[in-house]
Amino acid sequence: MAVELRALRRDDLLLAADSSGFSAMTERRLEDFRRDGLMPRPVRVGNEGRRPVWNYPPGSDRQLVRLLRWREHTSNVDVLRVVLWIEGFPLALDAVRASATAVLDGLSHELEQLLQREASSLGLDPAHDQAAVVSAVAETMAAKRGKNALPRPIRVRAGERATAVAHLLEIFALGTQPDVAEDEAETIEKVLGVSPGRRQRVDDAGPWLTGPASALVGAADFVSLPRMSEALADATDTEWQEARSSAAAFFLQFPVFTRAVAAMTGNANFAGMGGHTALDSDPLMAVLLIAFILGARRADWFSNVEDLTDSLARWPALVSEMKQVLDLPQHALDRNLACHGPEMQARAQRIVQALLDGELDPGPKPVR
Repeated sequence: MAVELRALRRDDLLLAADSSGFSAMTERRLEDFRRDGLMPRPVRVGNEGRRPVWNYPPGSDRQLVRLLRWREHTSNVDVLRVVLWIEGFPLALDAVRASATAVLDGLSHELEQLLQREASSLGLDPAHDQAAVVSAVAETMAAKRGKNALPRPIRVRAGERATAVAHLLEIFALGTQPDVAEDEAETIEKVLGVSPGRRQRVDDAGPWLTGPASALVGAADFVSLPRMSEALADATDTEWQEARSSAAAFFLQFPVFTRAVAAMTGNANFAGMGGHTALDSDPLMAVLLIAFILGARRADWFSNVEDLTDSLARWPALVSEMKQVLDLPQHALDRNLACHGPEMQARAQRIVQALLDGELDPGPKPVR
């Protein structure tokens, strides 16, 4: 029997926000969200006496809660618009396209400003001396430590790390294809933390990282910032809609998969997947991923995107099955595990803890 959708009033939305921990949510802020196109507008459905009655579309309460959750990580309206659209909420595609373009244009401008500042400090021309400027920026980035430093998943010598970062900037930020030797490309894989993907396997699957490491240079054709900007502009509305499910899978389900692998193995970077565990905590990644997927459509790599999207489609159901374990009494869980060895028991306990900690739920954790 079909479930009748309940009409939602303004107070229902405010109550949903309060119940989710956002007690500071107000009618004024809801009005701001509507003005920015992040929340739907209510429809007048009648009157209660002389007072008009306005209803919000079904699902608006959930949209508000997700919006507030994402706003704990960014206040950028353009980023928020793309994130909500990828999550499946009904936002106008033309506005989403404009927002994604604005975000990538902003990143390109920031990169240009960074290179200009570095060139000015060195007395160089940012265009004619681009290689030297990029190397200087890379050396600073590679050496930086602290909260905003690049991750260091695998130990790499300082000089080799700086060279690898320079090549990464050339490939992914500038969209060029530098001459990269195979050993240099292998160092890039270490800097990215993905090199274990060549030898470690998830269950019976083969290594996910195969082929020459230097093939990474070719990714500039569709993963680089300039090419992704072109992909956003050139893609049709139909291609945008078709890319939506893949973007959602990559942004929301792939990190869950990598966190599940980390829990099962007890290795935070097993098979080189550690760098993907927090994708769904950074809303900017949603914009980059939709651009990446649209770019991949223009390259020979799109079949890989489709394959991964299909494999990730089953993860919500698998996680739901895993959560049934949480309903078992502790003595029943202990009895079920008693017939297994210490390794299996430890794995099960790590998975249970990950479930309890919300590690296998998609999207950002509450900021408290």
